[in-house]
Amino acid sequence: MFVSAVVVAGGSGIRMGLAVPKPLIRICGVPMLFYSLQALEKCDSVSEVVLVLPEKGEQQLASLGGSGRFTKVRTVVRGGPRRQDSVYNGLRACDERAEIVVIHDAARPMLQSDWVTSEILSLKGYAGAVYATPITDTLKQKSAGNVIERTVSRENLYAVQTPQVFRKEWLLKAHKQAGATGLAVTDDAQLVEAIGGRIRLLQGNRWNIKVTFQDDLIVAGVLLEARSREWFASE
Repeated sequence: MFVSAVVVAGGSGIRMGLAVPKPLIRICGVPMLFYSLQALEKCDSVSEVVLVLPEKGEQQLASLGGSGRFTKVRTVVRGGPRRQDSVYNGLRACDERAEIVVIHDAARPMLQSDWVTSEILSLKGYAGAVYATPITDTLKQKSAGNVIERTVSRENLYAVQTPQVFRKEWLLKAHKQAGATGLAVTDDAQLVEAIGGRIRLLQGNRWNIKVTFQDDLIVAGVLLEARSREWFASE
């Protein structure tokens, strides 16, 4: 079975006030993007990686020595104005033999190879599978005047993560449909849900954090430092 992985690394880093694209920020001395690419490099279930980068990102990646480091990276494409546009660009660049597609955000550097394999194995009877963790905080909905309007029940509410795995035919159809109807989302699973696809929810890992703000870099650094970094030892 041919499996393509699309790594979305189109973030500009504007929200973090950085001069370099977010995926190329160094954590523990290593560009954040490299952690995800290495996990997919080690994953026997993944046949190829399609990398989605911002403008000039390919040249910057090459300058960091990443061009020849990851043998599964077969294609590099330009990101779009929105995340879903970037994913669609990567999806269209996948090998035509691909039956399964893995979508992962480079802003989640804690990715592990076995997470991907487990998702793929869980796909039987489903259009897709996603990791998610239960909401543990109390949720409040506010009014326009920053006054609490109501408390939202957190029962059966989950925060979704990547990687997410889909049958390629379902995800491609979902993106085409969204383009035709103007549906805007921040999550690929929502697109597949919109066309009737059944998505399996798997227990996520609470340490699979997404780096969005400056403080997240500190947390990610602590977590990654605690994890084995032997693959850099020979560099």
